[in-house]
Amino acid sequence: MGEGGTMKKLICILTALLLPVVAIPAQEDAVVVLEFASDLSQIQVLDRNDFEVEIFFGIGLSPGDRIITGDSAAELRMEPNGSIIRLAPGTTLSIDTLQGHQEQRENAATLRSGRARLVAARSATRDNRYVLRTPALVAGVRGTDFALAVIPASEGADSTEEAFVFDGEVFVTALASGEEVFLTAGQGIAAGDEPFLPQEWGAERIEDFQRDIQFEQLDPEAVPGLEPDEPPAPAVVEAPPPEPPPAPPPAEPAPGAGDRFFGTLAEITGLHVGSVTINRQTWGQVVFLPQITVGDLALAFYLPFTYQTNLFDPEDWYQPEGNNEWSFGTDQDWSGDPQGAMADVATDLALKIRYIQYRDQGAPFFFKMGNLSTFTIGQGLLMRNYANDTEFPAVRRLGFNIGVDRTAWGLEAFVNDLIAPNIFGGRLYFRPAAPVIPAAVGFSAVTDIHPAGAINRDSAEGDELFGATREADPVFISVATDLDVPVLRGDALSLTGFIEAGALVPYVRTSTEYEDRPVSSGTKTNAMVDFQSGNLRNYGWTTGVRGDLLFFDFRLAYQYWDGTFRPGFYGPNYDRLRGTYAAETIAYLSNTEAREYKGSNMGVQGELGATLFDALRLGAGYLWPWEVTPSGSWVPSPEDELRLFFALREGVIPLGIGAGLEYRRRYFAPSLGRWSGYSRGDLFDVHTTLDGYLSYPLTDFISIVGRVSTAALRDAEGDLVYGSDGRPRMAPTITIQTEIGLK
Repeated sequence: MGEGGTMKKLICILTALLLPVVAIPAQEDAVVVLEFASDLSQIQVLDRNDFEVEIFFGIGLSPGDRIITGDSAAELRMEPNGSIIRLAPGTTLSIDTLQGHQEQRENAATLRSGRARLVAARSATRDNRYVLRTPALVAGVRGTDFALAVIPASEGADSTEEAFVFDGEVFVTALASGEEVFLTAGQGIAAGDEPFLPQEWGAERIEDFQRDIQFEQLDPEAVPGLEPDEPPAPAVVEAPPPEPPPAPPPAEPAPGAGDRFFGTLAEITGLHVGSVTINRQTWGQVVFLPQITVGDLALAFYLPFTYQTNLFDPEDWYQPEGNNEWSFGTDQDWSGDPQGAMADVATDLALKIRYIQYRDQGAPFFFKMGNLSTFTIGQGLLMRNYANDTEFPAVRRLGFNIGVDRTAWGLEAFVNDLIAPNIFGGRLYFRPAAPVIPAAVGFSAVTDIHPAGAINRDSAEGDELFGATREADPVFISVATDLDVPVLRGDALSLTGFIEAGALVPYVRTSTEYEDRPVSSGTKTNAMVDFQSGNLRNYGWTTGVRGDLLFFDFRLAYQYWDGTFRPGFYGPNYDRLRGTYAAETIAYLSNTEAREYKGSNMGVQGELGATLFDALRLGAGYLWPWEVTPSGSWVPSPEDELRLFFALREGVIPLGIGAGLEYRRRYFAPSLGRWSGYSRGDLFDVHTTLDGYLSYPLTDFISIVGRVSTAALRDAEGDLVYGSDGRPRMAPTITIQTEIGLK
C-alpha cells in the first residue's frame, strides 16, 4: 500500500475509534401497554420523532416512545412477559429497548422525572433482563419489585434520585463514580450518598417514598414468576394479623461479596471455547467477549485466539487476511515504514472491536461501529439487507453507521469497513409537512470505489474479462430518490406506502479493452442514457406497502429494472459478488448494444413474518420475476429470490433448546429446476446465504452452541478464490462452542 493510502487508512481507523469520546455529550410484538390512568386526559405520549400519539386504554408503547403523566397516575403492562409498571403523577418515562424487539436482549427505560415502580417478571429460564435508568443511577435486575424516583429541588432541599427494593435483589450503579451496590428487600440508596452503601429504610421513609406508586388496578402478585408461595415480607408497617401465619421455610441467603463479584464478572465477560471451520480447515478457538454498558453507550469486544494445534504458540494462530492481529506493530519495520507500522497497530486494535453503539437506529441521534448484520438505505432499491459480517469470523470488518432523525429532516451514513473502506452510502430525507403529515422525501447514494479489488492477480491472469476489469478498475455510483407515506400508525395495524427510483452510473479509471472492443475511461453516462434514442437504461424503480397486522409484519412491492441494474444491488451477498459485478459491468460497457442487455425485467416481491408469544419468530419471502424481451414477449426470469427463516427462543421447548435458521437464495427456481445454466448443486453457491444455530443451556451461565453458515473460500492473503465458472468458490463454516456468561 502506498504512503498516501496507508495514511488515509490510519486516519479513518483512529477517527472512528475516537468518535465515541467526542460524539457523546451526553420483538416486533414486544410492547408496553397502558392499562390504567386515574385521569386519561392528563396522559401524553410522544413517539421517537416527538409526534404526539392519540391516547386510549390498551395503546402499546414501543422503543423510542415517551409517556408523560401530568396530574394523573398510570399503570403499564409489558407484553408478552407480564411485568408491570406504576407511574406517579408528574412522571416522564422513556421506553429505550424491549427484549425481543429488533433482536434486543434487555428491557430498558429511562425515568427522566417523577417516580416509577417496576414489578419485573421472572421466566423459567431466567432470561428476562431489565434496566431502569435515571440521569444519575442505573438499576439492573432480573425479577423483582423495586422503584426509582427523580425528585426535583424544592425550598430547603436539593434535587435527588433514589432507589428502593420492595422485594428481590437489585444492582444499582452510580453513573458519576461507577460505584455499584447490591440492594435487597427493604433497602434503598440515593445518588450522592457518601459512602455509597445500602441503607435500611424506616417505615416512615418507606411510606413517604411509595406515595402514589401503590398499584390500584394491576396486581403485583399476578406477575409471572412472582406468585407468592409463602407470605412475603411486607415492605411497609402494617397491623399484625389476628393469628400469626405458619413459620415460612428458611429464605435463601442474600448473595455475598463473592456471588456479586462473579455475577458482575459474568455479566460483562463472555467466554467461548470450541472449534471453528475456516476455509475447510478446522481450528481450535478460545474467544473472550467482554461487554460494557454505560448509559446509552454499549461496547462489545471480540478477543479471539484461534489456533491449529497449540494455543500457546503465536506462530500457530489464525491470521485473518494474512494479518497477525496480535502483533500490534511488532512485526513491522518502524524505521523504514513508520506509517505502515502505526496502521498495523490501529488495524490490530480495531479488529478487537465487535461493536460500539450509541442508541438504536431511529433514535434522534445514534451510531454503531463494528459488525453490521443488516443495513438498508431508503426503500431498499439500492441497498437492502446488506451485511458486512456475512462471513464472520473468517472475515472481520469494522463497519460504521451514523444517523440523525429530527422532526422535519434526517440523515444516515454508512461505511462497510473502516480498516479497508470501499463501500460508502447515505440518505438525506425531509418531512416538509411534519408533524401534521410525517411523509418523507429522501435522496440516496451508494458507491463502491474499488469492486475490482475482489479479483486477485492469479484470477486476472487466467481470464481475459477479469484481467480487463482489474485494469479498468471501475467505480460503481448509484443514486436514487424515494417517498414514503405512513397511512396508518396504530398498534394493531400500521401501513406505510412507498416508491423509489434509481440508476447505476459506472466510472472507469483506466481505459481497457475486452474481446477487441475498447472501454474508455471516465464517467459512463451512456450506461444510463441511450443518446441515440434518448431512452433511459440501466435503471429501476419499486413501489409497494409495508406494515404490521397484529403479530404479523409484511411487505409487498412491485419492481421494475432495466439492463444491468438490479434492485437491492448491494444485498447480503454483495461482498462475495462485487468482483463478478465489476466484470459484468466491463463486459456491458464493451458492447452496450448486445442483445442480452436490451430486455427489461419486472417482478412482485412479497414478505410475511410473525412473532408468536415472544418465543418463535418465523417468516418467508419470495421475488417472482419475469423478463420482457425486445420483441415484447414475457418469459420467466431466472433472477428470483427465496428467503426462509425461523428463530426459537431458549426455554420454550423441553431441555431449553434454542434454534434458528435463515436461508436466502437468489436464482432459486433455476437451481431447483435445473435451467438457465444452474443445477441443484448450486443451491448453496455464492448466491446463497445460510446461517443456522442450535443451543442447549446447561446452566444460566453455560450453553453448548453449534452454528453453521456458508462463506467464500479465500487464499492466505484473504483474496477470493474463483472457480472455472467465474464465480467465487464456497465452503461451509461450522462452529461448535461452549459459551460461558449470562445471556
